[in-house]
Amino acid sequence: MITFLKLIRWKNILIIVITMFAMRYAVIAPVYTYFGIPVVLSKISFMFLVLSVIFLASAGNVINDYFDRRADMINRPDNVLVVFSIRRRQTIIIHAMFSIFGIICGFIVSNDIGKTFFGWFFIFAVIILWLYSANFKRRALIGNITASFFVALIPFSVGIFEFYAVRNKFPYPTYETISASEIALYMILGFSVFAFIYNFILVVAKDCENYEGDKLTGRKTIPVRIGKRKTNWILGFMSLISVILVFLTLYLFLPKVFFLNNEKICVYYIFLFIIVPAFVMAIVSFVGTQKRKYAAVEMMTKFIMLFGILFSLIFNHVVYGFIQ
Repeated sequence: MITFLKLIRWKNILIIVITMFAMRYAVIAPVYTYFGIPVVLSKISFMFLVLSVIFLASAGNVINDYFDRRADMINRPDNVLVVFSIRRRQTIIIHAMFSIFGIICGFIVSNDIGKTFFGWFFIFAVIILWLYSANFKRRALIGNITASFFVALIPFSVGIFEFYAVRNKFPYPTYETISASEIALYMILGFSVFAFIYNFILVVAKDCENYEGDKLTGRKTIPVRIGKRKTNWILGFMSLISVILVFLTLYLFLPKVFFLNNEKICVYYIFLFIIVPAFVMAIVSFVGTQKRKYAAVEMMTKFIMLFGILFSLIFNHVVYGFIQ
């Protein structure tokens, strides 16, 4: 059981579940309550959506370990599971089963919102995740973008399925249904952009940490292609860009969301737990090529991403406070 949990990377799966529940109950629910409408996507359909993402993410993690075993024997030999703890054939079977279950759950929730063709996206996701592990991950940039894109889709999936659930239930939209669904979707889109940027920084830092193994196994990652020192500039500039984007969101977008206007708690929270750590991370990113430096960047990125998710609780508190 422990081997299985490690194989699917249960900690990452737990974060996925927390993120999806946070989007539904801490972002969508309070906005809909303000406009006097219920959350439309049923609890059962939402659970199918969560299960679909869990199955597909687990399948992706399993096949990733399958294709990464050579590099992992160099980079982290103590953590290699495929071959040593679980057979390669078993790995493929687990991947296939999880992929099928994920696709089935995806078609069920897609049909529930009247958009059955959305189910094809889940098939597309399985194919791309396989190609990512088998090929894209070994290439500079395309692998980083693909991984970050799928991470960004985790919160966005909750928003987009709820958006179309509203459109399906209310074929003649009112001001309340349009405003609630659009504001909630825009807020979640912000979380998705946030997730994309910081996951991109995270995977590039991981590529730097895995430089030796990737180089020996012929992978053409960004640090292998241009060197770790030049990659430091990418990490640093991406961190600074994230700070600028958060500043712009804080002072241009959030004030337009009327129940967030003049809410100091949002400003203080974002400044202390997002902007300051991101600025420190940018400074750290520019110097040094030691493994512990990249491990520190990874830890700071995960810290920022965690508190980014937790901002949904601040949002929830502010909106319900505004209603009262």
